[in-house]
Amino acid sequence: MAQYETPQKVFEINGIKFGGKVGETPIVLIGSIFYKNHKILEDPKKGVFDKKRAETLINAQEEISDKTGLPHVIDIGAEYPEAIIKYIDFVSNITDATFCPDGPTPEINIPAVNHISEIGLSDRVIYNSIDPHTKDEVLNAIKNAKIKASIMLTFHSKYIFPDKKIILLEGDEKTEGLLVKAERAGVDKPLIDTATLDIPSVGICARAIKLIKEKYGLPAGAGAHNALHTWTRRNEFGAAVRTISNVIINTIPQAVGADFLLIGPIDRAKEIFPTIALNDVVLNYTAARIDRIKVDRTGPISKIF
Repeated sequence: MAQYETPQKVFEINGIKFGGKVGETPIVLIGSIFYKNHKILEDPKKGVFDKKRAETLINAQEEISDKTGLPHVIDIGAEYPEAIIKYIDFVSNITDATFCPDGPTPEINIPAVNHISEIGLSDRVIYNSIDPHTKDEVLNAIKNAKIKASIMLTFHSKYIFPDKKIILLEGDEKTEGLLVKAERAGVDKPLIDTATLDIPSVGICARAIKLIKEKYGLPAGAGAHNALHTWTRRNEFGAAVRTISNVIINTIPQAVGADFLLIGPIDRAKEIFPTIALNDVVLNYTAARIDRIKVDRTGPISKIF
């Protein structure tokens, strides 16, 4: 819970604050919908889905966000261009929430970004994500769409440890730095994702968050939930452990001051938000009373007690 000596940047995106000192602002939780094999999908290629169920899930995340005081973002997955445009239209019509277009390929993401620009929603968007392999045509599309916020994914098979994440951000003779890519894309609100791989890597991921905030003062976070897919024996311990582990895995990066967490399926929002909110209260109160930081009091500390 130690504070950082480096001044910490705070970016405001569609009314949500990302970044700051440990405990200064509420952590932001990002839940995913329309991801691969999501049960609400009926025809992933054409973008046909159970609209009633999708709206229920979005409303549930929005309600638990309001109840706990933790800001939320909706991550929109898709496997096809036609589908992601339909998903974006659906989400943007039923909520004012910030959202992330999150397709796996340029063939999906470029049409999504272009559509977002055409319907005038660039200010509500966090692109997910720019990584070391992101091509120029994607960067140009982001720039032309005037999308100013993006998750910067520090993932590369040869750059695993925290100090190597710095190379990914700054670049070397082999790799263009992500911060340079952000600049070329017109992104001035980069959110650094330290790229979780498996259960053991969650600690590395947390250390990388700490290092990045110490070095740059930039908002940083992680998708620690990704690690759970590699725990092949989790089912041996029963349903209760499966539920608890969805929460517990996120508390490690939160403890070092993560500014955002990608929590995985939006279906889990009701179980994850309250516990992360409880931790947020601890960090917020400690920052105010021990570190004498002027903290944001609109979050969980004023909501859950």
